[in-house]
Amino acid sequence: MDVLDKTRQDLDPKLKEIVEKDERNFVYCGICSHVLTREVERIEVSGSHDHHCTNPFGLRFHIGCFAEALGCDISGEPMAADTWFPGFRWRHASCAECHQHLGWYFEAGERYFYGLILDRIQHD
Repeated sequence: MDVLDKTRQDLDPKLKEIVEKDERNFVYCGICSHVLTREVERIEVSGSHDHHCTNPFGLRFHIGCFAEALGCDISGEPMAADTWFPGFRWRHASCAECHQHLGWYFEAGERYFYGLILDRIQHD
C-alpha cells in the first residue's frame, strides 16, 4: 500500500472525493505525507504566490498561498495583530493527520486563503 492509499482511508470526505478523481499534483504534509491540497489551488495574494515573512519574534517563514487546503485543521481565534496581509485576520493551520503546524489561515469577511510554510510541505 503506497502513502496515498494509506492516507486516503482517513481523509475528509470532500478531500477524499477530489483525491479519488485525480491522483496527480497534490501537496502533502512534509512530516506524514497527508494530502493537504492540490497545485491548482495555488493563488497570488498581494501580487505573488510566495512571500517571505518575519514574525514579531524574528522567525522567518517562506509561505505559499493556496485558495483551499482541506487537509488542514484551523485553530485559534482570528487575530488581526501582526498580520502579514492588511485587512486579513489569521489563525493557525495544521496538518489534520499529524497536527504539525503548517502555516496560517487568513480571512477577511467572506475572503480567505491559506499561507502554507513551503519547507513544511511536499509536492508530487
